[in-house]
Amino acid sequence: MYSSLRDAPVSTELTVLGVSRPDLAFWLQGMGIFVGSTVLRHDSEINYHPVRIRGCRGDMVVPAGLGIKVFVHTDEGEKVPLVEMKKKQTGHVESMTCGRGCIAALKHLGLEEGADITFVRALPHMDYVTVLDHQRRTRLSEGEAARIWGRGEDGEATQFYFARQNTSFQVAEIIGGKKITQHLKTHGVEPGKTLVLKAIEQVQELYEHKPCSEHITISSPGGLRLYLSLQKAAEITVRSVASELESDEQRSAPGLRVL
Repeated sequence: MYSSLRDAPVSTELTVLGVSRPDLAFWLQGMGIFVGSTVLRHDSEINYHPVRIRGCRGDMVVPAGLGIKVFVHTDEGEKVPLVEMKKKQTGHVESMTCGRGCIAALKHLGLEEGADITFVRALPHMDYVTVLDHQRRTRLSEGEAARIWGRGEDGEATQFYFARQNTSFQVAEIIGGKKITQHLKTHGVEPGKTLVLKAIEQVQELYEHKPCSEHITISSPGGLRLYLSLQKAAEITVRSVASELESDEQRSAPGLRVL
């Protein structure tokens, strides 16, 4: 299925098929993105930062996509999304708007309605360079790392966000719903897999427009994160990698003729 980048599905690997404006194509080439390159379009949650908070079980990291769905009644009497709390601000969880599976998973962290919390700080965007089952290498965002629950070599249950470098981490569960579970599966991350954190790298971020304006966020396989205006995104034609694989399978299937 072909579409503009602006209309393409989020959390999906996309192949760049063409760029309608030569100047935009030249700019993208300078960023290492060419026709045939694969990019990932991010959900709007990437525009927020994950947050570190302190609860009854110690410090935890809440991904931005969950933080915008957790509402806190602060000790000052305000009701705000978790991601909008201020440093050292305290309060208790008032409500959650995510699904039952997500709510149950957050209990692992001690985060549930009525729980007292202290906001520590918002966290910078980072990439977790990870090896899966000692073979495949991938990059995970800090929010994705925070959604992976399992055990390190010391046997302690924790988030992959807190994993030690060059040690094995056994994935037990994904914190979140079906959408993030399926997305992480495209990275090869699912319960039962073994991960090894090799490095944590600062994300390279580049705005093609004013940072405050509405935009589409993509990242390249090398980890460069680009923020494109809606107009520019509409000038880039893409196709999902999954649909390409389906087409290839149909062409190779015996007895089928692709016209």
